[in-house]
Amino acid sequence: MKLTVIVPVYNGQDTIAACLDALLDQESKVLNEDYSILVVDDGSTDRTPQILGKYPVEVLRLPENQGRIVARLSGAKRAGTGKILFVDSRIRLPADTLAKLDGFEDYRAVIGEVDVEGTKYESYIHTVLYLIRRRYYGKEYFPMQSEEIRITRENFKRAPKGTALLLIDRNLFIGLTPERTGKEVNDDTLLFQKLVFGENLVLLRSRRLLFRYSQRTETGPFTSWLFHRGVRFADFYLRPGGYYFIPFAIAAVLGLALLAATLPSLGMVLFLLLAADACASFYLAENRRDFIRTFCALPPIVTIFGAGVARFWVKRAAEAFRRIADPSSSAK
Repeated sequence: MKLTVIVPVYNGQDTIAACLDALLDQESKVLNEDYSILVVDDGSTDRTPQILGKYPVEVLRLPENQGRIVARLSGAKRAGTGKILFVDSRIRLPADTLAKLDGFEDYRAVIGEVDVEGTKYESYIHTVLYLIRRRYYGKEYFPMQSEEIRITRENFKRAPKGTALLLIDRNLFIGLTPERTGKEVNDDTLLFQKLVFGENLVLLRSRRLLFRYSQRTETGPFTSWLFHRGVRFADFYLRPGGYYFIPFAIAAVLGLALLAATLPSLGMVLFLLLAADACASFYLAENRRDFIRTFCALPPIVTIFGAGVARFWVKRAAEAFRRIADPSSSAK
């Protein structure tokens, strides 16, 4: 099976070399015969362009940062094969990955599985994110226990989904790309929603396509990533009509009412926050070590992620007020 490997990247100087080294070191596959590599540089301002110049890959450089939707779509349109493989610039593929893809040629869309073995205690942040995913998705899905999971309408909400490693028909991907192309759009989930519900296709998730992901560990990059995760989460799940909009709205109203009632007493506010942290940590933890780590790391994680959610709603409110103030703007 011939395919184009598309690697979207933005300011990826710390990980892009390892990603490309792994792609060039594939067993039983010959570069530019069995597969080609197309890197879409989404307006990087760091050393990424200089690093890319050292590799025998095609580079499509966008003049400015436009977000991953535009970067992926630009790569798909440039690709010259019927099958394309999206590879996140932060992952490293095992040497037999491309050879294994031949066994998935008949599938319209397949995603890989991140290898989380041994990552739970790499840092306090790793522990909390691991436990949140494990509690939300369930022990069957995270870490994935079976060889494969078929994601359908029935399990769509709770099955892990992502485009870090995605094999898909080129024309199908182009047709599924969301109409909204902003940087804050939850494009991954929208893409798969249209695939499963719109096209009535099955999304296959396979452990045979296992990969390692380089987590963000520095404070600045991690904070930015988590903030924007909050924005994109709200864009799909918390907007009106989203899966969790109603419970979110109820919780927000009750939370604001409780805060207003206790605000005069800062001691009471602090007590409630500590109690909430303890309850959430107890709910997530699988042992005493988990509880301690979660109790320490959960508050900043929730704060940053919550700031992203708040950013989404502040922007929506500003847009609504602007339309009310200038009705003609909505028609433009």
